[in-house]
Amino acid sequence: MGPSQSQLSLLSPEDRILYKQWLRRGLLLYGSLMALLLVAALANTIFTAAPSNVAGDTMHTAAIAARK
Repeated sequence: MGPSQSQLSLLSPEDRILYKQWLRRGLLLYGSLMALLLVAALANTIFTAAPSNVAGDTMHTAAIAARK
């Protein structure tokens, strides 16, 4: 959990600037990682979806056994 408003007011101006930069960079890093993971999950869903008709006409196991 981050510092409260009273704790931030006790910091020097330089420390406040450093804290805000650190916070901004952390949010940017984790936001970028989350976006990359979402894109990877979407690409995985799109490109690895099994076609519904892999071997021609779809048949149930019982129908395949009955043809033999």
